[in-house]
Amino acid sequence: MFFRTKKMTGAQPNGRFDRKENHALAFTLIELLVVIAIIAVLIAILLPSLQAAREQGKIAVCLSNLHTHGQVTTMYMQDQEESGLIPWYVSPAYDGYHVGVVTPYVFGGFRAPVLRTPMPGDPPGLWDCSVYPAEIRPLNRYVDPAAVGKDTIDVYICPSDRTYRSALVGGPIVPTNEWDSLSSWQVNGTSYSLNTRFMQGYDLGDPPDFDLGAKLIAPHLIGGQASRFIMWGEQGWYRAAYRANRTVGSSLAAPQGIGWHRQFSKWSVGFADGHAEHRFLDTRLTDGPGWTIWEP
Repeated sequence: MFFRTKKMTGAQPNGRFDRKENHALAFTLIELLVVIAIIAVLIAILLPSLQAAREQGKIAVCLSNLHTHGQVTTMYMQDQEESGLIPWYVSPAYDGYHVGVVTPYVFGGFRAPVLRTPMPGDPPGLWDCSVYPAEIRPLNRYVDPAAVGKDTIDVYICPSDRTYRSALVGGPIVPTNEWDSLSSWQVNGTSYSLNTRFMQGYDLGDPPDFDLGAKLIAPHLIGGQASRFIMWGEQGWYRAAYRANRTVGSSLAAPQGIGWHRQFSKWSVGFADGHAEHRFLDTRLTDGPGWTIWEP
């Protein structure tokens, strides 16, 4: 019997390859290293741009969240005024827990999924954000009225959230760019903090009467004044601006540093008129061009 055999190109019957025919298909080591180096250079050039573009998207989400905060805060205040109450939320007792710390996080948000580990100087008892469920936080009835218990509400989460620790009265100053392994929304139940400095600024009692401070400032938060007054901010901004003053020399705030969105002293904040901005803020001062955190 006769069999038709297929002609082999490049390979000989003994298994060897014709080097002359296959030499053009191979890379030398130097050529391979050059290609790798070119790819590495391109990645180094493009990566910062890609990271910046990704961060801009996160800033847009953060500003949208803060805009929602402003809208629902206005609704809450209007309802409070119509009912004859002052426009401020008094943290209630809950389920027999002794709340050791009343924070500016429980105006909205949800029950923190991670229990806060006590730090030196912390008062006794649980923090309110570790205890209060979603249904007793007043802004939630405008944001997500169906939320209960430990339900997570996305509008309270900043995608660049990097800090959970809070400044305490008399506590040490913590650098703003000293980041934590846990986010604020994980430990505080929200990435955003209500600015409570105006309560202290309008009532200098010892201890300050927060309700009185809120009542005194409420009539001023209208028109152009409301567009300058920061009502909400990222928790990292709140920590950085804590104990700020009118002059750098008298300020006890933390030094300026990198914000959550990886830009020097730039933070996302929401104003009393409902709009939100991502802008430079000198966190050592209570006032600046176009903004204030103390008096409108």
